[in-house]
Amino acid sequence: MTRRAREVETLLLTMFAAVPLYFTAAIGAMPVLVFHVAMAALVVRVVAGRGPELIPERFMRWLAIVYVPFYFVDWKMLGGSAIAASTHLVLFIAFYQPIESLRRDNQAQRMLTTALIFVASLATSTHISILPFVIVFAFFMFRQLMYVSHLETVRSVNHVYAESPSGRAAGFYLAGAIAIGAVLFPMLPRVRNPLVQGGLGSLPGGATALTETIDFNEQRASNNDTTIVARVWMGPEARPFFAPVRLRGMVYDRYSRGRWQQTLRGLREMPSQEGMVPLGRRAGVDRQAIVQQRTLRGKLFLPVGTYAVSGLQSRLYEGPARDTYHTYQDGPINVTVRMANRVEPLRMTRVASLNYPVTPEVAALARSIVRNETRPERQAMLIENYMVRNFRYLPNPVTQAKTLSVEDFLLRDRVGQCEYFAAGMAVLMTALDVPARIAGGFYGGRLNPLTGYYTIRREDAHAWTEVWDGARWLTFDSTPPSLRPGSTDRIALSDYFSAIGDSLTFVWDRYVLTFGLGDQITLVEDLIDWSREAAATLRGRFRQEVAQATSPQFGMWLAIVIGIGFALILLMRGRRPLADVLSEQMKTRGIEVGPAMTFEEALLQLRAQHPDAARELEPLVRLYEEERFSTRVDRKRASLLRRKLSALRT
Repeated sequence: MTRRAREVETLLLTMFAAVPLYFTAAIGAMPVLVFHVAMAALVVRVVAGRGPELIPERFMRWLAIVYVPFYFVDWKMLGGSAIAASTHLVLFIAFYQPIESLRRDNQAQRMLTTALIFVASLATSTHISILPFVIVFAFFMFRQLMYVSHLETVRSVNHVYAESPSGRAAGFYLAGAIAIGAVLFPMLPRVRNPLVQGGLGSLPGGATALTETIDFNEQRASNNDTTIVARVWMGPEARPFFAPVRLRGMVYDRYSRGRWQQTLRGLREMPSQEGMVPLGRRAGVDRQAIVQQRTLRGKLFLPVGTYAVSGLQSRLYEGPARDTYHTYQDGPINVTVRMANRVEPLRMTRVASLNYPVTPEVAALARSIVRNETRPERQAMLIENYMVRNFRYLPNPVTQAKTLSVEDFLLRDRVGQCEYFAAGMAVLMTALDVPARIAGGFYGGRLNPLTGYYTIRREDAHAWTEVWDGARWLTFDSTPPSLRPGSTDRIALSDYFSAIGDSLTFVWDRYVLTFGLGDQITLVEDLIDWSREAAATLRGRFRQEVAQATSPQFGMWLAIVIGIGFALILLMRGRRPLADVLSEQMKTRGIEVGPAMTFEEALLQLRAQHPDAARELEPLVRLYEEERFSTRVDRKRASLLRRKLSALRT
């Protein structure tokens, strides 16, 4: 590679290192664009055969001196952070160094600056597309480092020699680095980078069913944001019982002047038992799921029916409302949950009805629906079915011209979104003196057929009703099933490609970005369990083999095999070599065949002493030499010779 081509590659590599900065939150896009335009001008000059001195080197030196105090201005007033100001400084240095290279050799320093830009690009890059970027950058960086090593060697030996090809060597180093990194990655200590938050979006603060208060005095709005907030892996054995997924994070059990609020009780630590935190007592079907999500100020959204949680790296607290949970492990987390179709609380407490002022008209409606039914669960089922059949769902509340009270929704309009359906059912149950509450979270999600997990997005925010039957909270949803989140059938080919992309992103998030201490502990435990199982299997097989070896049947078969082996050995020993048999025939006729004598020489001596005997043995000697030295294989030839020699002996 010529010196000009090497300089162009160095400039392009520096530009390439800054490409991810367009898509991250490290700095604004405008400084990166200015940097790329300036570097492109340097590339054009070098390709044209001129030097990279786009700006006079003396002026650049003064500009570098002025940039030192400007850095603090950038930090406090322009960039807004030390990270942004430092990144701007590194970009400026990267533009200055090619111009400075005309005065002194600074190739090593330029590689260091390029590496710093690369690190800045990776600091907030979390998408899986960063992986091919890293591989391509590493390949060309290895090439550049070998070129720097070549220059240092030339300088040290004071002798210029041709640079050896570096492409294959760079590929070899890259493959080795990837292999070593893959082996070391699960073992490296886990210290969470506050800048790297994974591929999940933060939970919204003002989406339907996720606000701290549901205020029917204000216009309600639906959220169509497709940002992923959680993934729930649920095996085929669990889906018939716990799908569609319901992630609950809010409980509204208090009413005040058109607002549904949460009863704040503070935080209560949930004790851990052998690495698992119990949340309730299970009853009925028991299954497991894995939940990957990002907490918002520590708030957890857990599947309905969760009675135990494991995999947290910090303590778990119930609160600030009952049956809602928090942890100080902020950011992306992966937890394993145990679910049951019916869960009873760990501590039995008195549950009161809602403080909602039920009007006589609403009470009459509730009584007309349930008639003589007195069982809370059955009453809830009747009200749920009644609302599904007789009320109409409004996908976009903005189209509703007015704010709506619960009485208006139940008695007159009968049109609204999921929050109205949940609140309306809670009020009807309250009219029957049955405790009920609104639960808020996410519902449905989209099942990825390739990996078996549900992708939960912000647009899947939903509200439903929970009814107390005297022992546990039961889930009911009076929103028509066909209009709940995630109910749209998706069979387009693009959805399969989307599933593939989401599967890759999930693997990247789960096993790279959010692979933490808990995963390392699980990995070590799995390795220990596998080692124990393998050792137990080997011991069992060894004992089984020993038992078989000491059994009478095995002894009998072993004796038979040994007998057959001895018989074969005796048979082979009984079959003397053809050369020995032929030598014996010569010896009986007075010719001793020595170690250094051929049968041709022995035949000549026999012909001189006993011509008749020589004529008798001559065909056998010829046949032996064919068998011994011929390249043509003939299985019958050796047998024929042995029969004729046997005939001579008789």
